[in-house]
Parts: sequence; structure tokens; C-alpha cells
Amino acid sequence: MGLVAAAGLSFVGGFVLAQDAPPPKPPAEGEVDVPMRTRAVISPAEMTNQAADYQHKMQEILRRIVQLQEVARKNKDVIKLNCVNDKLLQVKQLMNIADQASTNMQEAIARNDDEGRYHEFGRVTIAHQQVSVLGTEAENCIGEDLSFLGPTEVTVESPEEPEDPTQPADPEIPEVEPPPVASPYT
Repeated sequence: MGLVAAAGLSFVGGFVLAQDAPPPKPPAEGEVDVPMRTRAVISPAEMTNQAADYQHKMQEILRRIVQLQEVARKNKDVIKLNCVNDKLLQVKQLMNIADQASTNMQEAIARNDDEGRYHEFGRVTIAHQQVSVLGTEAENCIGEDLSFLGPTEVTVESPEEPEDPTQPADPEIPEVEPPPVASPYT
């Protein structure tokens, strides 16, 4: 039970880590030492402000993905459009999770439930991180810089080679003298 409970508590306890932790106690004989993460103490007001900032950033990423969706539509590229649509759907789902977690966090703050508010803040934080990744992936779906200036022109200059080593050499034809005349009377 000790290992499973410790792993569960470290997950539920939140994802914000403190800088300084007390030195660990040596384990008693027969016990397993599982280091616990210590969370930073964040006031409910700071937590609320940070969660609101995360939600604002997720809204900006959502707007950018919608712009990318329009670019794919204008280019009539079904593959890029499907890719961006997939990312957009995932972002919307994560934003719903973050909205619910934010509401749950506010309820936990009202109940003075520290474990609950840290847990819900962790959910908002994870949703924000995943939305950021999906925003980057949506940019990659389009695959080109929107400030495209024109097609790239490549010119190749190579030195003149006197002989091409890949071609067989022409055989040298020796200069042959005509045979001597056999008789002076012909």
C-alpha cells in the first residue's frame, strides 16, 4: 500500500514544485523510500490569476488555429484542412476540461479545500501545456511560412571537366603508313 499510496498522493498533490524541501528521513528497515514532491504555496488569488492567464492564452491559440483552418480552406488542401481540424477539435476538448477545472478550482477555494484547488489548478496547467503543443502541431499541419515570398530558384554552377571519368575513353587509332609498293611496275 505504501508505494501505491505515495505515487497517488504525488499525483493528486499538484504539479507545482517548491524550491527548498526538508532533507529526507532515512527509511526504516524494510521500508521503501519514495521521494515525495513538495508543492509550492500559492495563494488562491495567485492561482486564480494564473488559471485565467492560461485560459486567455488558450483562447489566443484557438484563434490562431481557426486562422490556419481558413488558410487550408482557401488553398483547397484537404489533407492540411483535416490535420488542422483534428488539432482544433482536440483544443476545444481541452479548453472544456480547463473551463470545468477552473470552475471546480473556484469551488474548492470557496470550501477552503487546498487539495482540491491544487488538483484542479494542475488540470488547468496540463490543459494549457497540451493546447500549446497542439497549436504548434497545427502550425506544422500547414507546413509553410505565411510570409512566402515566392518560389525558390536554384542555380548550380559546376567546373568544366576536360574528361568525364564515367564515360569510356575513345580508343586511340594509330596512324598507319601504307605498305610499300611491291613492284615498281604496276
